[in-house]
Amino acid sequence: MPTFATIQQEADDRNLIRKIQKAVAFLAPKSVELPASLFGVGGALIDLKALGYLPVGMVTPDGFEFGRDISKTDVSALGYAGPVRSDIDTVARSVKMTALETGRKHMLELTYGTNLSAVTQSATTGEIVFDEPDLPVGQEYRLLILGNDGPAADNWILGRGYGSVKLASTDSQKWGTSDPVQQAYTFDVFTDSEIGVPVKHYIGGTGALKAKTALGFTAGT
Repeated sequence: MPTFATIQQEADDRNLIRKIQKAVAFLAPKSVELPASLFGVGGALIDLKALGYLPVGMVTPDGFEFGRDISKTDVSALGYAGPVRSDIDTVARSVKMTALETGRKHMLELTYGTNLSAVTQSATTGEIVFDEPDLPVGQEYRLLILGNDGPAADNWILGRGYGSVKLASTDSQKWGTSDPVQQAYTFDVFTDSEIGVPVKHYIGGTGALKAKTALGFTAGT
C-alpha cells in the first residue's frame, strides 16, 4: 500500500515550477505571420527581428500581465440551492505592460495612434517633431512575448503569441525626478480571422525536453 509520502513524491515535480527571469516583447503589423514555432534548425531560437517583429524594449519589473476575464450564465433549478448548470458566454483577454523605452518610433505610433513614417530627424540638431492627432487610429498588431527561465542546460522558453491585439488604454505619463519616463499599455485581444484563435502558447527549451515525462505530451516525430 502506498503511503501519502510516496503518492506525493509521484504526483509532484518541482521542475515544473517556473519563474520568468527575463522576458522580451515584440510588435508586428498584421502582414507579418505569427511563427508556428519559436525554434529553428538545431534548436536555436528564430530571428524575430528578421521576420519583421519590432522590439518593445525594456519594461518595468512587474513585467507582463495576461488577463482572462470569464463571464458565465448560471441555470437554477427548483429545490436546489446552487446552480445546476453554467455556460461560459465570453472570455475577455487582455495584456498589460509598462514600457520604459518610450521613444521608439513604432512605440510612439502605438501610443498616439498615428503614422510617423513620413517624420524625419534633423541631421544637425537631432530634433524630431510630430503632431498628435485629435482621435487616435486604432491599429491592430501582432504581439509576441517570450519568457526565459533557467540555465542553458535546463532552460525553459515560454511564449505567448497574439494574432490580433489593439490598444485599449494608456495610463498617465509623469515627468519628474522620482521615476523614469514610462508608459503603461493595456491591449485587448481578439481572435484573428487568419489564425483562428486568440492566443498561441509556446513551451520549449532544454528544460522542457528533460521534463517531457512530467509534461505528459505525446512525443512528436
